Amino acid sequence: MDLKSSESNFVIITNTDKLKIFCKIYWKTVLFVTVPIILLPIYFIGENNAYPCFYVFLITAVYWTTDAAHPAVIALTSLALSTLFTFFGVEIVTSIYVTSALLDSLGVMFIIVAMEHCNFHRRAALKILLIFGCSHYRISVLLFFTAMFLSMWISNIITCGLMIPLVKAIILELEKLGIIEMYEANDKSTSSPRKPTVLTSFYFLGIAYSSSIGGMATLFGSRTNQIFKKICETTFPFGPKIEFPQFMLLNLPGILLLEILVYLWLNFYFLGMFRSYHDAPLQMSMTEEESHYMNTLLSARYQQLGDVTFHETVVSTVVVLTAVLQLISSSVFMDYSSNKTLMSHIKLSAPSVLCTLLLFITPINFKFLRYFKRRSGILELLPTAPCKTCLNWELVKNNIPWSVLFVIGGSNTIFEALKLSKMTEEFEKFLLLFSGWPAPALVIIVIVFCKLLTEFASNSCVAYVMLPHIAKLSIMSKVNPHYLMLAATISTSLPFHLMTGTPANAMVLAYVHVPPRNMLCAGIGPSIIAMTVIWFTVTMWSKAIWTEINLFLKWADVNMVT
Repeated sequence: MDLKSSESNFVIITNTDKLKIFCKIYWKTVLFVTVPIILLPIYFIGENNAYPCFYVFLITAVYWTTDAAHPAVIALTSLALSTLFTFFGVEIVTSIYVTSALLDSLGVMFIIVAMEHCNFHRRAALKILLIFGCSHYRISVLLFFTAMFLSMWISNIITCGLMIPLVKAIILELEKLGIIEMYEANDKSTSSPRKPTVLTSFYFLGIAYSSSIGGMATLFGSRTNQIFKKICETTFPFGPKIEFPQFMLLNLPGILLLEILVYLWLNFYFLGMFRSYHDAPLQMSMTEEESHYMNTLLSARYQQLGDVTFHETVVSTVVVLTAVLQLISSSVFMDYSSNKTLMSHIKLSAPSVLCTLLLFITPINFKFLRYFKRRSGILELLPTAPCKTCLNWELVKNNIPWSVLFVIGGSNTIFEALKLSKMTEEFEKFLLLFSGWPAPALVIIVIVFCKLLTEFASNSCVAYVMLPHIAKLSIMSKVNPHYLMLAATISTSLPFHLMTGTPANAMVLAYVHVPPRNMLCAGIGPSIIAMTVIWFTVTMWSKAIWTEINLFLKWADVNMVT
């Protein structure tokens, strides 16, 4: 009897079961190896480098979508494969990795570290909670619409970077009050980073999305809009000029509607709004006494911070200075027609880089002035060491997610390769297949196509490469070029699924370790909403601002200027 019972404890595992278990545990490795093999036939299509480059693009696209490896590893994979197949030389790679977007991201990450080091973000968070209370709905409305408004005037990279430490400080203060948790309980058996809670993902993804949405409203807010203006006026010199007031009137109503609908979607998806049951806490429901007690605790914590220090004053001044200088530099439209590579204008990132340098040299106090005081008969101890500065390299080195820079460079690398290998001309041939379709249907095709591309590369890169091809599609279809080019421009500012679409997404995912799968799923609603709103904006609302946008006029029937 004992023998039978002991024999019954053995479980026979077949080879099929072992293979299933292996694939379940090592699915990322299996995917990383098998995807290049499955897609290999694409490599042999055509006689030039176009389809080999497209083969590399598809490989990295699958890796990004499935999260097959660490984002920095995938970024290096695209760089390695592109150089292996000699799509471009070393000088091109160098120019790709020294772009305004990358330098802006680096500068704003330095500023994030400086804000957290001086506790300025905590002071601002406590003040917001004292004024607006602990309601998730009120706080999220304030943060999301503030991010949207700021992004209308400065880049989404800087906007998102300035909002990230503030959002984190608010969540941490709510965590101290026992209202929410920032991270889920950590499994000690694994060494992976702690996963953010549903509410943390809600706040940070909302900031990333709002930063991208706001930039579509004005010519200053997004470099894609500036590229749209430059290419339109260069390609069609006799056409109407793209002016700031008209552009803002055209886009602002749709952007406000889009922001409201995306806000409602995020509340529905994460907080269970409009649903009868949901696991996430919707809102703090407190009595008047409990609310008064919370305000007392928050007031006490705010008082503990004391007066505003010189350190906080310097950092806050640098933050404001960065935003103002970035607005001024963005208002000067750069000449993109002289580019040999995508977005090589590093002058646009000068404000964030220069302001970061100020943080490295500005002391946190005035103790060094004691050396220059004249005091007879008074003995005062002089400092024996240099004053600490607002930012130092040790602090930066340990608190910056360096993988963000690789992600930005990697996504730009593969799209630059598509351009140099003339694969974008194959994209143009594909779009020309729809040249006989009605204009509203063409708008749908352009929006969806550019939306897909911008998930895997910087929106400014996609706009710079695709707008000339969209202009040619307009001429072949006898459609006003502004009609389709406007749709393409706005749709390139909608990267809601992957961290490769914009540095703002990359910073958010790296900063609080939001799983890429969360953004991939959460972005479905915003993508559908955004494409619908853009379609109505271009096909209907645009006629009220540009009365001739639905007409193919003489100025559009010209030879393309390359």
